[in-house]
Amino acid sequence: MLDTRKWPGTVGEFADRLLNLAGLLLSHPRHFFRSYSAAELSRLMSLPAGSPAT
Repeated sequence: MLDTRKWPGTVGEFADRLLNLAGLLLSHPRHFFRSYSAAELSRLMSLPAGSPAT
C-alpha cells in the first residue's frame, strides 16, 4: 500500500491521494475507529478528491 512504485500515477498524485484519505479518515470518529482492509483503503484512494465515499 505504501510502495509508491505500485501506484499508477506520479509520486505527487500518490501523496495528494494519501493526504485526502487521511482527511477522510479523520473527518468523523466512525471512520477513525473502523477497521479498513487494504483493498478498501486502495478503493478510497482511487476516488477523486471531494467525491462521497459511499
